[in-house]
Amino acid sequence: MRTLLNKVTVPALAFGALCVGLALPTTASADQVDSVQIQVCNNNARPMRFFVVGYNQFHDWTGSRFWDVPAHNCTTAWNYWWQSDRSVELHYERSDIGWHTKFVYVPRQSDGGTWTYSTN
Repeated sequence: MRTLLNKVTVPALAFGALCVGLALPTTASADQVDSVQIQVCNNNARPMRFFVVGYNQFHDWTGSRFWDVPAHNCTTAWNYWWQSDRSVELHYERSDIGWHTKFVYVPRQSDGGTWTYSTN
């Protein structure tokens, strides 16, 4: 009986310790990464649609939703945060011209700001 109890107890304790370890915050949290929101300005007579792909504030490689930018106007990709001092992929299209990709460097800056990128 004691051997059976040990066979059940040890895995149960290990599983419990694993769950507690996953539930506690780690030292590499999002507040240690400077991240910004990106604003895209469309300096063109045609409307534009874009999305961003890159590393977010949680160190995850991810993509944003689609955003529309009117002609000669700017749009901020709200609630998407991108690590600064890194490059992101800016994917955009205008009317019937098709999709383009630009690798855009987001310079180092303080956390929580908005960085602007302009296209022609």
